[in-house]
Amino acid sequence: MENDRSIAQEFVEWIKKRNHDNYELEESTDDTDIVLKMETPYASGSVIVHFLEYTIAELSIVNKKEENVFYLHFELKNLDHAKDLFLEMEECLLKQWDVHTRKVLFCCTCGLTTSFFAMRMNEVSKMIGVDMEFTAVPYENLFENIQDKDAILLAPQMSYRLKNVQEIITDKIVMKIPTPIFSSYDAPGMILLLKEKFDEQDKEKRIAAKQREKLLAGDGAVLVVSVIYMEGRNQIAYRLYNKDKIAIETQITKTTYRLSDIYDVIDTVKLLNPDLYRICIVTPGAIHEGKLTYENVGIQDEDIVAKIHEGFDGDVFLYNDTDMITLGYAMKNNITENCAFYFVPTGNYAGNIGIVVNGQLLHGTGHMGGRQLDAVTNITTFPQNPYALQRTPEGNVELAARYITGLFSYTGITHIAFYSKMIADANRLIEKVKEFLPEQYLPTIVKEYSVREYLYAGALYQMHQDMALKNEGE
Repeated sequence: MENDRSIAQEFVEWIKKRNHDNYELEESTDDTDIVLKMETPYASGSVIVHFLEYTIAELSIVNKKEENVFYLHFELKNLDHAKDLFLEMEECLLKQWDVHTRKVLFCCTCGLTTSFFAMRMNEVSKMIGVDMEFTAVPYENLFENIQDKDAILLAPQMSYRLKNVQEIITDKIVMKIPTPIFSSYDAPGMILLLKEKFDEQDKEKRIAAKQREKLLAGDGAVLVVSVIYMEGRNQIAYRLYNKDKIAIETQITKTTYRLSDIYDVIDTVKLLNPDLYRICIVTPGAIHEGKLTYENVGIQDEDIVAKIHEGFDGDVFLYNDTDMITLGYAMKNNITENCAFYFVPTGNYAGNIGIVVNGQLLHGTGHMGGRQLDAVTNITTFPQNPYALQRTPEGNVELAARYITGLFSYTGITHIAFYSKMIADANRLIEKVKEFLPEQYLPTIVKEYSVREYLYAGALYQMHQDMALKNEGE
């Protein structure tokens, strides 16, 4: 404990000695906590060191819209590790300087006419002191450039695509540039209209700061930690179950995937829940004998189960995310024969697939952690390069239809659910599949708008199955 306090004091002193030109730093201390507050005009950050039975560090950032944009907690036992996490937090805090600038993306067929309009808009907004930034792209590049944008505006000649774009981009302002404004390059009129739209959006949101629940000690607790790659970011979420009820639930969104983040969650939950007896990790990648290979982030044959068992005597399970989504979908929808789940995060041309037959996941030597469709790409004919097709909703429908047709042809699966933000509804996909399959043979195709609950349900069900097999073996 004394060594932990020494590390904590060294960590705090290191933070205090850093260059604070970009934020104000204040410290408060009592017998149980050290609190460092960091303030910028656009966000508030805090580092809290809790001296409990063990020393816990808590890092968080709340922006001026009262949104939690960063949150981590971990046992403070390694100074270098703590410094790395603080630097990650500090980088996120300083990035909030740009949050006040409204970023607007114009789009037309080839991007030429809207590029000139964007140049005019930037000149006028700078001249009158409005915090707006304008860029332009052709339609085929639209969906890969929306991540940090606040509004998407289509040129009048693109208005026929407006409804489809609005159905896919649901978390931003999406509208057509009024023809009189566009034809006359009326930049002040466009800025006034955008300000009205942004004001309406701010009033509708009024996002209150979410209270972070503290981890509560449980009696016979089960921890499920999940990682899902969604829309260019890694969502690290976990639930602590106590007697099959959710005691705590938290989600962290990060641009990077690091196993150390998962281990930090586990270490902290173990410390505050001495009755924790089962841990389940659900992640992208191929899993074999407790080892994870996830080449996209440089993880190769990582023995996660053995690593967790170094400090934990309970049961540890490691599952693929698409498998658990598929299993949870089958269980929750009472599909007793066969079904598949086609999971397509934006920016992934092939997607991942899981198959359940008679309540059991379909495994085999060819199981590649849901990535079988990557291999199918090599033997499938596409009208364009798959990387080009993935950029537009129409291209995503084309890709999905061909993959689903192949899946159905090879396996005979009769029920296929899918998740894809780039495909607005199942009807468009079904119509495309009809181009390849006779209508009387079509499988049932269903669009799902969320996967997290299915993932948790599948993980709990699979753990129960595996424990039953283990008990039979013993």
